[in-house]
Amino acid sequence: MRTLAALAAVSATGCIYANVVTPLSYRAPTAQEAKVEGAADVEGVACDHAVLGLFAWGDAGYAAAVADARTRSGAAQFADLRSDTTFFNVLFVYSRACTRVTGKAVR
Repeated sequence: MRTLAALAAVSATGCIYANVVTPLSYRAPTAQEAKVEGAADVEGVACDHAVLGLFAWGDAGYAAAVADARTRSGAAQFADLRSDTTFFNVLFVYSRACTRVTGKAVR
């Protein structure tokens, strides 16, 4: 019984495996306010990675994701900007956290 309880506690916290999306928010003008209703969505992604909790690299910050979106689209600003964070973990051997922003490019 103790083994089952311990296994349930460990799996509930994501120690064995986790793949989670966490929504974020940011106030940006709407597509109507920026007059870009017909513009296509642009996307930017920034990730960081870790192995065994000992080695980590990358930048999963909001600013890095926005910079990636600017590089991809050439936009000066964004309207209707949305942001999400994704966490992926396998037995603490490998983990990844990514921030993804999506919005309309204002040129």
